[in-house]
Amino acid sequence: MSIIALKNELTIRFLTDKIDILKYLQIGISIPIWQELHKYILKDLEFYQTRSILLLEDGNPVGNALIYNDKSDVLYFGYFGVLNHEENKILKLMDEIVKYARKNSFKIIRGPINIPGIIYGWGFMKEGSLGNLFSGNPINPPIYQNLFLKNGFFIKNEQNTWEGFLPRINPWKLKAYDFSDYEYFNPKDIDDFKKYKDIFLKIQEENLPSSARITPSIANVMDNYIEYIFEFGYNFMIFFVRYKPTDEIVACGNYLPNPFRKDNMGNYDSCITYTWAVIPEHRRKGLTMLMYGATSLQAWKKKIRYGGGPMGSNIKTNAGMAKKIGGKIGRTHLILEREL
Repeated sequence: MSIIALKNELTIRFLTDKIDILKYLQIGISIPIWQELHKYILKDLEFYQTRSILLLEDGNPVGNALIYNDKSDVLYFGYFGVLNHEENKILKLMDEIVKYARKNSFKIIRGPINIPGIIYGWGFMKEGSLGNLFSGNPINPPIYQNLFLKNGFFIKNEQNTWEGFLPRINPWKLKAYDFSDYEYFNPKDIDDFKKYKDIFLKIQEENLPSSARITPSIANVMDNYIEYIFEFGYNFMIFFVRYKPTDEIVACGNYLPNPFRKDNMGNYDSCITYTWAVIPEHRRKGLTMLMYGATSLQAWKKKIRYGGGPMGSNIKTNAGMAKKIGGKIGRTHLILEREL
């Protein structure tokens, strides 16, 4: 742990102990850091060998930024926030990230990307977005992105969250498609998923656009994320499609639970529609509708009737699917980057 004195009675403290880092993460994000979520956060903090830049005023914590990397030339930051959103303190914290990146020979700074991303999301929220609590959607005033953009950063990725009521659709009754050659299925439990883990990652890696692959080294933290889905969600939130004539898995995807919202009866009533991927040879056959529809039937049985799905603003196909089921853009988050 080292301390660097700054003028105006501000100091910077670098934290490397994961428990110490966890204590101050809430300064940097609006989404609650519950005790039952600590184990998932700590696993990611450990894997990415994170450290926090803690900003203090008269010895009191007033700002935080998490920094980490994946052994590349990119320095990632997340959980960036300052109490009362004061401009001079945002600039101090930003400047400290830049100084650290230069000192350690990073070529790019990118963020905010909070880890685990499946819970705490990414990006600074664009003005005009919905401000209610929803997993994966941090909330902040526009002063953050405005200051970053004035100080050498540019928009690397714009993520729209399409959300709304999730209609229940029986895909096998849709006259426009013939799914007789396809089988939709869900893993029974975590051990069952592990049988398909490699093909899940392969299909996602090869077929998702770069704007949808935000969390670095996702394959290495996948087990952590699957445990989270099964603890707070259901097995139907992970799905595959098999092509019967060859027994090949040709599509897959997943939803995420939203533990921060319940209905009047105490049931989780919403989810995040997270990823969809179909290999090229089986596109234009309605498999996205098969995955959505078959999953919607199960979601409705569990009282889940509302969803929000993040996707890059440049992904027209998924946006078209979201529109088809009645979704609208509820919020937009900006991931920023700076080259050094």
